[in-house]
Amino acid sequence: MINLDEYNQYMNTPIYLSAKEAAAELGVQPATLYAYVSRGLIESVAGPGKQRRYDAADVRRLKGRRTTEEASGSRPLTGDPVLETELTMISQEGAIYRGRPAVDLAENATLESVATLLWNCDDDPFAEPEPSAPPELPIGLGPLDRVMMALAAWPLQDRAAHTQAVKLLRTKGAALLRYGVAALLETEPQTIPVHTQIAQAFAVSSRAKNLIRAALVLSADHELNTSTFAARCAASTRAPLHAALLSGLGAFTGPRHGAASGRANAWMAEIDADTDVEALIADRLGRGETLPGFGHKIYVDKDPRGHWLITNLMASEPDHPFVQKLPAILKAGHDLFGLFPNIDFALAAMQKTYDLPKDSGKIIFCAGRMAGWIAHALEQYGAQEQIRPRATYVGIRDS
Repeated sequence: MINLDEYNQYMNTPIYLSAKEAAAELGVQPATLYAYVSRGLIESVAGPGKQRRYDAADVRRLKGRRTTEEASGSRPLTGDPVLETELTMISQEGAIYRGRPAVDLAENATLESVATLLWNCDDDPFAEPEPSAPPELPIGLGPLDRVMMALAAWPLQDRAAHTQAVKLLRTKGAALLRYGVAALLETEPQTIPVHTQIAQAFAVSSRAKNLIRAALVLSADHELNTSTFAARCAASTRAPLHAALLSGLGAFTGPRHGAASGRANAWMAEIDADTDVEALIADRLGRGETLPGFGHKIYVDKDPRGHWLITNLMASEPDHPFVQKLPAILKAGHDLFGLFPNIDFALAAMQKTYDLPKDSGKIIFCAGRMAGWIAHALEQYGAQEQIRPRATYVGIRDS
């Protein structure tokens, strides 16, 4: 017989489920379960090996809440799968492009080779000549505004800009990618690889060039993020490819998405050789500020993209003063905020290490992600249904 203290201890001991059990209880995919954990809705703890365990009480509490929301017709627009894709699967090990882990492709692949994989090409669409240069754009525009204006002018040079012919769309995609990169960099479209174009425009070393190549590959696609969903919505109406890219770009420009590396750059600019990074990050915590570049809605622990880039940056530049501070920055971010760095932090770290031009993180991320937007638009063109979710009206009703 157990005594009262033992009974209370037993009753207060949390029960933990495996990822498979928790996902089954909620009726969701594992990626959705991980999103719930990252949003603080479910507690997870270390389990055997590299596995995680999930608090059963949290799972059942969330299940009850979701049941109530569904009964009332109200549900958040995050977390739950809403369409099928053959392009990219996200696991805690990172994005997997048509069965190929992105972190493996980052070792040697180019953005062009990843594009042909995502676009499911039989022939090389990049074998065609480069398109004409974008029109002369107003002086003073930022890179994302330049590419949006250039894409809006695309029909001026392509009479088949509105085509829906499957045979032409992949070639159009290659041309639009080159055209968009030229607008981002304020250069002429070229047939050389995108990472070479960016490295030449930034005038960087071969080591930096290799990391830019890998960053493009890792940025190419990340399943149904906000900008990709916007591009797919446009494609579902049969909007032309350049217009689908414009839709994606509109969402990408926000500081919570494509411009996030700039927010990380802002606070990292304060770091020099003499900076006490733990004190700097503690001050942010004390002021109730966030730590841009840390944390991710999907990944419970490390963002595999950011981890790959940071690890290789430290291996490439071990003697750089800022790189030598990276371990302390990562430790403070985890110790004080409980978060791991994401790809935005990695892009900002590359920019600071190599003294890249302003907005270089956005440029690299956008150049890579355009390949993914094209892939999703091509896949959506093959679907019959137009994307048309419904909203739950909560406003004033007639009495």
